[in-house]
Amino acid sequence: MSKRLSAGLIAAALAFGSGAIPAYAHSSLEEWTPEQRRLLQDTLSLNELQRDADRIAEEQEVLSRQRERLNQEIRRLETKIADNRKRTDSIVRAQYMQNQRFMLLSLIEARSFSDITRLYNYYHLAIRHDEELLLGFRQDTEALENRRNELAANSARLETVRTGIEQQQLRLRALQQDIDQGLLASSDPERLNRLADELNVYWNNVGLYEVDGYFASLASASTELPNFLQSSGKMQVSGLGTRYTIELTDAELNTFLRSQSTAFENFSFTFEDGLVVAEGSQDRLSLRIEGRYTLETEPHNAILFHVDRLVFNGLELPETTRRELEQKYDLGFYPQQVAPVVVNGVEMAEGRLKISMQLAL
Repeated sequence: MSKRLSAGLIAAALAFGSGAIPAYAHSSLEEWTPEQRRLLQDTLSLNELQRDADRIAEEQEVLSRQRERLNQEIRRLETKIADNRKRTDSIVRAQYMQNQRFMLLSLIEARSFSDITRLYNYYHLAIRHDEELLLGFRQDTEALENRRNELAANSARLETVRTGIEQQQLRLRALQQDIDQGLLASSDPERLNRLADELNVYWNNVGLYEVDGYFASLASASTELPNFLQSSGKMQVSGLGTRYTIELTDAELNTFLRSQSTAFENFSFTFEDGLVVAEGSQDRLSLRIEGRYTLETEPHNAILFHVDRLVFNGLELPETTRRELEQKYDLGFYPQQVAPVVVNGVEMAEGRLKISMQLAL
């Protein structure tokens, strides 16, 4: 974390136009009054909601461009199909009503083998040409159906995105109102506003990249976890070789993670009752992740990790940030990658994780 952190702190300092690290970076949770903490929490949430609103707006723009492209393709295919419909209809009638009789009469009237060969070659070329036209017509028709289906899916997603933008704007206005009221009621609104501005710079230039970096490291380590479980002898066999159990302690998981990346040197996982807690700190940056492993059957049988809480420097990040990180990084693991098994249970208790599996039939 130190290299990324140093670069981020330099960026934060430059963003303030001085060589000093912002005051926010030197403050601590204990130093904040309830008033400051409430405003900083709202400020961080507002920042993340706005970033999510920008992302949604970008998706809307992409969807709108895709919609226009699909409409153009649909119009082109409809014109092409309409132009070729009469021709393909006549080909079908000729093939199944006239051509066979014409070919038979022509062969009967042929005077030599060379005439028969010439007639056959001509007929073969004509049929092949007609079949290519019919195949092209069918492909265009299928392509048109596919584009219409894509357009329908695009329209549904676009409507969802538009609704999301409207809801996000309502949340942003309400949160901004809370912040404004908090500043008005503050005994030192100028200092509080400056602290909030510094938090935004610090988060955007340091915190965001650090949190993203941790999740990237976790996702990378998760891909190696099944191999570690198999090679370390953690997979126990029972039931005449048809049932398997994996038990992993949080100490063993931490040892594994630290072997995968130095990012986890100051970071540790603990298993609690139904909960996984990951927590770490370095310099003035702290991060706490609370989540759980769940058994999923669709679209694949797997154990996936869901983030329930994400706390940066004592301030909880909003759901939009958690959801974005979940979608961006897969922190689950898939035991069937190393053994033909089906996972049918996962439990988290004090200090250990237990996974139950059975042989896939």
